[in-house]
Amino acid sequence: MEVVSAQARVTDRLNVLVVDDSTAIRSLITAKLHELAADSYELEIAQAADGLQALSHAQQHPFDLIFLDVEMPGMGGLEACSRLREQGCPARIAMLSSMTSAEAHLAGREAGCDNYLVKPPHDGDLRSILRLASLRKQTTR
Repeated sequence: MEVVSAQARVTDRLNVLVVDDSTAIRSLITAKLHELAADSYELEIAQAADGLQALSHAQQHPFDLIFLDVEMPGMGGLEACSRLREQGCPARIAMLSSMTSAEAHLAGREAGCDNYLVKPPHDGDLRSILRLASLRKQTTR
């Protein structure tokens, strides 16, 4: 597990898990999140390469926000999302996929995700998800 922290003028701290079988995609999402959160949030970002690692990380550490790739070898994002929800994981879950069909979005919703983003995600969508995760965290304190 790699943990990266960003320090800035911070109003909130979010614990984030980025799950993708591509190291390059995980690094890209991590860098983009740090860039977008720079003046608003302190981020602690962990990374996982598949659904099983995501479940393991979530059992050991409470996350406010989880980005899950849909298609991964072994346990994919939909199954991981379902299992996280079955275990009572309160994190905001955003699925990431290249699949754009209504059926793909519905499958994500049925698995329990809060957001379904098409890769590469737009900055505005990522900002919104960070904000929504922050609001959820503030209201559950």
